[in-house]
Amino acid sequence: MNKGIKTGGNPGQLRWVILLLAVAVILPTVCLLWFMSQAVKNVQLAAQQKLIDLYTEKLERAVPQVQRTWRDRANLVEDKVEEEPMANFMSFVLDAGGADRSGGVLITYDDSGRLLYPIIDSGTEQPSVPEEFESAWKLEFVERNFKEARRIYDQIADSAQEDYIWRKAMLGQARCEVGRGRISLAMTMYYRNAAYDRLSREMSPASVSLAAHARVMVAALEQQLNEQNTAELSRLIRSATYYGQDVHSQRLFLPMDCATRIFILQKAIDIAEKSPKAQEFKKNNRIERTKWLLAAEQMAVEVAEHYPNTAAFKKWAVGSVHRLDVVSDVYGLYCEAAGRTFLLVRLGEEVRKDFGAFEQSFGGSDVLYRVLDDKGIFVSGTEQSEENPFLTLAVGSSLPDWQVKLWFKDSDIFTKAASREVAIYIWAGVLVIVLILAAGGIAGQAVGRQIKLNRLKNDFIATVSHELKTPLSSMRVLADTLLEGNYKDQKQATEYLQLICKENKRLSGLIDNFLTFSRMERNKQAFEMVKTSPFSIAHAAADAVKTKFSEGRCEFEVKISEDLPDVSADHDAMVTVLVNLLDNAYKYSYDDKHIELRVFTEDGLVCFSVVDNGVGMSRRSAKRIFKRFYQVDRSLSRRAQGCGLGLSIAKFIVDAHKGSISVDSKPGEGSTFTVKLPAAN
Repeated sequence: MNKGIKTGGNPGQLRWVILLLAVAVILPTVCLLWFMSQAVKNVQLAAQQKLIDLYTEKLERAVPQVQRTWRDRANLVEDKVEEEPMANFMSFVLDAGGADRSGGVLITYDDSGRLLYPIIDSGTEQPSVPEEFESAWKLEFVERNFKEARRIYDQIADSAQEDYIWRKAMLGQARCEVGRGRISLAMTMYYRNAAYDRLSREMSPASVSLAAHARVMVAALEQQLNEQNTAELSRLIRSATYYGQDVHSQRLFLPMDCATRIFILQKAIDIAEKSPKAQEFKKNNRIERTKWLLAAEQMAVEVAEHYPNTAAFKKWAVGSVHRLDVVSDVYGLYCEAAGRTFLLVRLGEEVRKDFGAFEQSFGGSDVLYRVLDDKGIFVSGTEQSEENPFLTLAVGSSLPDWQVKLWFKDSDIFTKAASREVAIYIWAGVLVIVLILAAGGIAGQAVGRQIKLNRLKNDFIATVSHELKTPLSSMRVLADTLLEGNYKDQKQATEYLQLICKENKRLSGLIDNFLTFSRMERNKQAFEMVKTSPFSIAHAAADAVKTKFSEGRCEFEVKISEDLPDVSADHDAMVTVLVNLLDNAYKYSYDDKHIELRVFTEDGLVCFSVVDNGVGMSRRSAKRIFKRFYQVDRSLSRRAQGCGLGLSIAKFIVDAHKGSISVDSKPGEGSTFTVKLPAAN
């Protein structure tokens, strides 16, 4: 019987071939699918970040305009403050703002926090009156005997010592004359005298109230006698707005409180609107200005009742704006000037106009905005939103705790864009998988070969290879791109050339380090020791890194003490030491960099100190940091570049100068490298 002959390969070897083939297909496929999902996310995040950067820039342009507006108002308060609080109030209401309400309402407190204006409680209790008034009132109101009542009022007025009694008697005389039908006499003789005669700043609140009532009656009776005559009405309005700025109108002065002024303004508006000449008043905005003054007085009273002193807002920063805790929709600007405290009150509708720059920046775009005040209440933009904002920023220092929030109108904007990218990636992935299968079939024929493992290179070889290959690869890719003409314009070509120069400079620096190290190893490095100024060494090093440190967020300071002694040193070699230390400080300070170069004397030695706020290092690493080729982070994917020669070269140079170099560092708290050289004899 013939024995069967087995043909084919080793089954074990075949299993390894199949396993390797499966790995060669499955692993790239899984990786490809993972990269596809990450690519979709990256596309979405990149688009979102681009829009965030765009609208952040727009916000940063719009916010300063609001800041300037409120700073200008604070400056206006400081520039326009007068000695008289009422003058300040009227100036802002009528002069700085007028009928368009742009000035605001100014509330004044003294240096102790006491309210100066508006005057809310002036003590309007009526004084006692002589018994003769009771008889006159009975004759006037009960018996309607106006002639006899007027006679008694005459007697009271003639003998009156107090201003209040005199004005009350004059008003009684006027009423009696009106009752007898002698309206003209009542207006010109009695009401006018009670309204505008015997005025003084020492008048009692009760007397002021009577004078104000008389002024209203004069204007009302004038309209009753001659509807075309508005002289007394104009005089009434002027008396309510007069605050001593016109020397020709001193008789208009009346030291009234806010309640009296509001009474006069309300009556003046009623008379003016019923007058046949109402259109003339409206044409020159007199009615509107009077209404605004009335509204301003009422607003001032409302705010002052809630803030009778400065205790409630003394904690606010000077020049800051806050929503006031009153019923009305108002905001207050807190100011201090001329030894007094001021609260410039503005209506919410006027404050909303300040954010016009936001509407110009975001109106008609894919983004909605919403401004919230310090109480979280809506101020401007879109009032309601259920979406989470993609960007929230502070409005500015003048408006503390105010926020502006942005969100996209279409919340699915990135999902829609990603779905299109997914389809493209899937088809591309299918094509790549097919190619992988084809390549795997061809490669399966040669997989049986023995796989030889190479020993891992030591840290120095791996580091040097990586550091040399990276700039060479970058330069080659950029050069090929330029040779093939794959650039948009000359500007992009120039950028590529600049990148090539940058990588070339980096490669040259690495080679210089290797050459320097080689000379050190062969004791071929010579130094020319001469008397050198530490100031010159420090400034040369600072100038060498100035261009690099100006890129990104880096704050660089040079602090050099005065009267430093010279050192015996090789100027260029010591500059190299400081440049290496500064370069390390820059590389290992990742975010907001703060680097200092200090030069000072200590114990007769000249010290060069480089301080950074970088990642720092452990005590164990600090002991080995000056060894050749030593690096704290040895991974090829590390953020900082280099081959671990810079600090060893620095130590070699410092040792040759009979000096010392040390480091003080803690993880996460930065590092301080200090070089100490003896002073020259």
